[in-house]
Amino acid sequence: MQIVSKFLAMLALTILVSAAAARAQGGNATELLRQAIDAPNTVSYVGQVQNLEFGSSKAEASIFRIEHDSPNLTRRWYVAPQTLYGDSIISRGDTSYNVDVKTNRVIVTKDDAIDDQVAQDDNFALLSRNYRAISGTDENVAGRPALSILLVNKYTGQTVMRIWLDSQTKLVLQKEQYGSNGSVIRQMRFEQIRFVKDLPDGIFSVPSKGFSRVQGTTTGIPSNDLAGAVRTAGFKARGPRYLPDGFTPVAADVTDIKGIRTLHLLYSDGVRTVSLFENARGAAVDLSHYRSHPTKVSQSDAQYVEDGPITLLAWAAEGLHFAVVGELNLAELGKIAASVVP
Repeated sequence: MQIVSKFLAMLALTILVSAAAARAQGGNATELLRQAIDAPNTVSYVGQVQNLEFGSSKAEASIFRIEHDSPNLTRRWYVAPQTLYGDSIISRGDTSYNVDVKTNRVIVTKDDAIDDQVAQDDNFALLSRNYRAISGTDENVAGRPALSILLVNKYTGQTVMRIWLDSQTKLVLQKEQYGSNGSVIRQMRFEQIRFVKDLPDGIFSVPSKGFSRVQGTTTGIPSNDLAGAVRTAGFKARGPRYLPDGFTPVAADVTDIKGIRTLHLLYSDGVRTVSLFENARGAAVDLSHYRSHPTKVSQSDAQYVEDGPITLLAWAAEGLHFAVVGELNLAELGKIAASVVP
């Protein structure tokens, strides 16, 4: 009996130690995640990056050379594919200048997507609220020792992302995002990288001679005041009453798209995003370039398109035209859409 008691005591101690180790590992991974998000603000570097996007029928790859001068100057110069060769994106803070050398245009956009971000707008609070960080196996990326972290959705238990960060600087060297079936849907990876103290300002100058400057399609200023954006839409806008677990409104803007005033509401869980577009000018989404399929949103006819992890659902109801698009399946988007106009 005494032997059994000692065995049970040792077993309980082992369980407690294992639980404590797991908590310590999780805490360490969470802190590493925070450092990875903050790294571009303090680290300057030059390198070459490969991006892969996996669609339903093919994968699209791009390769660009990158120079980053912390905290917020970045230039990406594309070397592949051929259609992008020579084009560049110069980011200065939250403004990006897309330099198209074939048409001699500079397209100015706000809050452009950044390839090496970990989370939506690098929102650590939103990310950590919905995802659990777990330490993975250490590896080498671009010739440098790298620590890996897995992000597991707290609601579904699904691993949605794995990142590899430089063990010294904590900069993200590789990132993979996974779909609901576990397959890789996009990947970012440094092929080479060199850390520097600083870079000449001229690298980040925006060309002007011989180039025309035009405003990008996102002319509205994104705001976290969704109610304010809805008031300025110019029509009786509607928002969803249902969102999947973890999703929350993060930004909104009102802009003119091809002369039509359009409200854009953005929702995110820190990694995945869902956008709701709506207008009152009788302008439906142009799906002529896609293979669309008929469906229903409540009692309204609708069309949907699936391209890899991205689904788009468009319909009209009560004098408004809607489109909801995001990294969710049709069933989830259908629930969101049905909650906009019952």
